[in-house]
Amino acid sequence: MNPQVPNALSIARLIGAFALVLTGGLNEWFIAVFTFCSVTDVLDGYIARKYDLCSESGEVIDSIADFAVVLAMLAVLIPALPWDPWMIHLIALIATVRGVSLCIGAIRFGKAALLHTYLNKTAGFLLRLSPYFILFCDLGTIVAVVCTVSLVGAVEDLAINLRADKLDRNIRSCLDLLPRNRMKYGGTDEQP
Repeated sequence: MNPQVPNALSIARLIGAFALVLTGGLNEWFIAVFTFCSVTDVLDGYIARKYDLCSESGEVIDSIADFAVVLAMLAVLIPALPWDPWMIHLIALIATVRGVSLCIGAIRFGKAALLHTYLNKTAGFLLRLSPYFILFCDLGTIVAVVCTVSLVGAVEDLAINLRADKLDRNIRSCLDLLPRNRMKYGGTDEQP
């Protein structure tokens, strides 16, 4: 397997994020491009882990591509849907907490502290499903569920970036920072 395949998939997702903005709303093109972005997101991580092609640069490109897709999705859906003010405020709160967490991580570790915790993966999964559910479910319910998980994940990121001794982008949760769990893994970044 070519070691650049996972990064190429992440870069394809970045291009997909730009294409998403051009779709003009929640329509067939949006769903097709968004599905492409979601599939490349699953494939890049799967291939990188299966063929032992994980790299720090790959993790950063993957996180940037994920961020770009979320921004593109919001740029398209916010003008296209009937949002209540509380929904926009909740999204802004999540963005603020994530921004503060990124700044703290950058200051403490000298690099982007984009974490792949279980909560972030769950939030990403729910976010990936949300455009499909918006087609036939109540927007308020979808926003409440996705944003609640996303906010808890953002607060966990902030806690990890404040408390961790070193950057581990693949930390599973803030529970891994507890003394008994640090000893369990021998104080290394290696996780079972």
